[in-house]
Amino acid sequence: MNPKVTKTLDMGAGELMEVSYLENVLGVTRRTAFKYLEALRIQPLYIGKNAFFNLMTLKRILYVLSKPCGAGFVFPGSTRKNNPRYNKDGKAMTEVTDEIMELAADPKILVEMAACSGRDPSILKQFTKNPVGRPKEKKDDS
Repeated sequence: MNPKVTKTLDMGAGELMEVSYLENVLGVTRRTAFKYLEALRIQPLYIGKNAFFNLMTLKRILYVLSKPCGAGFVFPGSTRKNNPRYNKDGKAMTEVTDEIMELAADPKILVEMAACSGRDPSILKQFTKNPVGRPKEKKDDS
């Protein structure tokens, strides 16, 4: 069985991956792949007959959910979702909250991701000091 080749687009703001990427990597159906994106609050981009998502957005959200002291996550269709032993305290996260989205959107998360991957984060620090589109930080003269 040959896996379907995933279409990718690079528009300069991260790789856009076809939804079939999730199907191939996670071994799920197309419908389930869309449910995963919905649960993670990632909006697909439809171009022609294809649906794409931003791979870096997925990586950032998954990193925030799975890093040390992260919230963890129970994906739709997971057997643990309704397991009373696993979810005895009712804290099993099944939806991405606004707080998680804010953490994933913070430019500093890229430095943390690079540090955890063993890469030198010094290159990324320049992006967190003054992100594009934000006014320069004012120095406090007190």
